Amino acid sequence: MWEDKETTAPIPSVAPDGEQPSAFARTDSITEIEETHKQFGKIQIMTMPELMETRFRVRPAVIDGLLPVGTYLLAGAPKIGKSFLVLQMAYQVSMGEPFLGFSSRQGTVLYLALEDTYERLQKRLSQMTDSDSPKLKLSVISETLEEDLTERLRLFLLHEADTVLIVIDTLQRIRGRTPDSSSYAADYETVEKLKEISDLYGIALLLVHHTRKEGAEDIFNTISGTNGLMGAADGALLLYKDKRTASDAVLEVVGRDQPQLRLHLQFAAAHLCWERLEAETEPYREPPCPLLEFLSRLVNEENPTWDGTATELAQCLSEMDNECSFTPNWIVRTLNARQDTLLRKYNIRYVAHRTREGKSLSLRWDGVR
Repeated sequence: MWEDKETTAPIPSVAPDGEQPSAFARTDSITEIEETHKQFGKIQIMTMPELMETRFRVRPAVIDGLLPVGTYLLAGAPKIGKSFLVLQMAYQVSMGEPFLGFSSRQGTVLYLALEDTYERLQKRLSQMTDSDSPKLKLSVISETLEEDLTERLRLFLLHEADTVLIVIDTLQRIRGRTPDSSSYAADYETVEKLKEISDLYGIALLLVHHTRKEGAEDIFNTISGTNGLMGAADGALLLYKDKRTASDAVLEVVGRDQPQLRLHLQFAAAHLCWERLEAETEPYREPPCPLLEFLSRLVNEENPTWDGTATELAQCLSEMDNECSFTPNWIVRTLNARQDTLLRKYNIRYVAHRTREGKSLSLRWDGVR
């Protein structure tokens, strides 16, 4: 599992005709490749065909429809209930329970509650739940980014390889005292350092932050600091109330990998938990993909495996239904781009591999998830 999480390198795919894609069948000499690298420096070029023939690792969302893999800000006014929200999130994800009605992917969660004490966390958790979660790890102290916090997080991820979420409460506590800390470049660099970790290890990293008092036409512009924070982050969750004394609040969500979402919440003081009242904007639902729909009829609990080439798969689908007119090339491109949906929605795992006869596709029913 650790090796799978540690790398973000693409996995070679299978060309429709069984030949190795051009991205992995180059005939350039080592000297020629080195000369190309000298010419372009850090820029790594992929042609569109090479990109479309590449199969990347599946990275399912930590909270489906709410929190994908990546680095996100959770901002709100001081004492509005952000810490209750992230403690609830950390616990429920570690238990694999739904969070605000959204299904979660169970795994280890690290919660750095840097403005709290262990005594306060104990009281809150005892009121929030009567079931312990061994996958929830908590700390009230931490290094700053200047003190190499990122290396400590890497070591934690090495030790706890099933980690899916890290919550840092608050961002300001780990920033340290850097010169020109109010500049766009400094804000961008702060988030970028943490984003490297979430991207490399395939986790969600949530940074709790404050908002400014003054209003803004775009509500996300009230997040304290420069636009460098939002520019570097993959998205943001913004918690706000019309009146500070009100028990209800609104959670706005925006991100690179999902449409904007607005949830109406209410705080249940008896259990120190936020409850979802309604969604003003319904969670995004991917439109059905005809290929994946047909594959779910081909591979399921009764018929859990299928192996063959892309051409054989096209023929098999055509024999199954006359309406199937998928080309081998289109099948491979679609599987490469939608393998996460195939696994999450249809419980089918897609693998491309080499055999003695050549290269083939494998589809495996992954059971109830």
